[in-house]
Amino acid sequence: MKENELKNEKSVDVLSFKQLESQKIVLPQDLFRSSFTWFCYEIYKSLAFRIWMLLWLPLSVWWKLSNNCIYPLIVSLLVLFLGPIFVLVICGLSRKRSLSKQLIQFCKEVTENTPSSDPHDWEVVAANLNSYLYENKAWNTRYFFFNAMVCQEAFRTTLLEPFSLKKDEAAKVKSFKDSVPYIEEALEVYFTEVEKQWKLFNTEKSWSPVGLEDAKLPKEAYRFKLTWFLKRISNIFMLIPFLNFVLHICVTGNVPSITHLVSRVDSFHVGTRFPKYKGFDYEHGTQDAVLVDYYK
Repeated sequence: MKENELKNEKSVDVLSFKQLESQKIVLPQDLFRSSFTWFCYEIYKSLAFRIWMLLWLPLSVWWKLSNNCIYPLIVSLLVLFLGPIFVLVICGLSRKRSLSKQLIQFCKEVTENTPSSDPHDWEVVAANLNSYLYENKAWNTRYFFFNAMVCQEAFRTTLLEPFSLKKDEAAKVKSFKDSVPYIEEALEVYFTEVEKQWKLFNTEKSWSPVGLEDAKLPKEAYRFKLTWFLKRISNIFMLIPFLNFVLHICVTGNVPSITHLVSRVDSFHVGTRFPKYKGFDYEHGTQDAVLVDYYK
């Protein structure tokens, strides 16, 4: 009995220490009023935004020197309406490019801090990467990741899914080059932590089907799937994945299905406690499985 009490006291001490340690971590979500203000700040600090603002200087000179106002007006309208789209596209590509150049450091942070599928475990990784990217001039602000969930989502979209879906080793080396061994080690650590969390979840039986008789599926609560989807993206925190969806259309020219977008939004919003599942199904209330080698 005494040994068990000592073990429980030690576990409580470790838990409290981790909670205190996580409280000391400062992320952009603690500094900005919302993700929208953070997003505006990132746009304001970007090079694309400054270029867009500088374009108005020659336009104003043209307005004064030109005898015909039609052409300056047309160009000004194009700059006014197409400029923000240009800024969003360039900023999105810049973020993706900056992160793709720091995959090894990303993997090192994951290996060292051993995060699981719990978004809180990613706070240290997000804070360290924010500092690293800024100090090494890979990003122009200290706020690359808004919060831990954004960092976790970046891990899935940048490393977990692309690497796991490539079956051939040659394809992995071609895509990720020298980062392959670091990615493999990071994924192994991540899956180990997820397995521990999954076993703990099963032993504690934290999921209880109480009150499921009265639960309604979204199909029963909403008349149309579009209404359900608009309700989900109405939250301000859904702005980033929705803009990412628009950016994907602008860059690639491909229009993903609404189900794919809902899955991405749901993943960003909920954090998906278990990474083998992504997205809540509108009609059946089930989760869509992400194909990774580990779960096959």
